[in-house]
Amino acid sequence: MLNVSGADDAESTALLLTVVYRLHKKLGDFTTQLYVAHTFGDDSGLVHDIVIERHAAGPELRLYHRFSFFAEGDAEVSELRFSAGVTMTSAGCIVEATVDVYLERPFGEFGADVHTLYFERIDQLSLTDALSCLEEQVTALCTMGDIPNRLGFDTR
Repeated sequence: MLNVSGADDAESTALLLTVVYRLHKKLGDFTTQLYVAHTFGDDSGLVHDIVIERHAAGPELRLYHRFSFFAEGDAEVSELRFSAGVTMTSAGCIVEATVDVYLERPFGEFGADVHTLYFERIDQLSLTDALSCLEEQVTALCTMGDIPNRLGFDTR
C-alpha cells in the first residue's frame, strides 16, 4: 500500500491524486458529451466512478465511465465501459486503459458477448512516467467518439 512517511512521498501522493482527478474530469466530460449526443434509449445511464482496490500486486486507482442501456424488449442491461488506471507494485507502476462493451444482445456491428475495443497496458514505470502514460491513454480514449455509432446508436 502507498505509505506516505516523508515529504517526497507526500508530494508523489499529491501528484497522483491531482493528475487522476484531472484525467477523471477529462474522461467524464468526453463521455458526458457522447451520452448527450447519442440516443442510448429510455432507462439508459452514465456513471462516472473512481475505484481504489487492493490487489496482490499492489493498490490500483482506476477511472470508470460506464454507459448502461437496454436492447429493445430486453430486460438485461448492457454496458459500454471506458476505463483507465494505475497500479502501484514493487516492480514499478502499471498503467492500463480499456474500452469494453458487454452486450446481452447484438448491437450495431457487435454480437452478444464481451468485446474489447481498445486495450493498452504498460508495465514497470516510475510514478511520474506512469502518470504521463495514463494521460496519453486518457487522451486516446477521448478520441473514440465513433463507438456509439458502431453500436448502432443514432446521433441526436
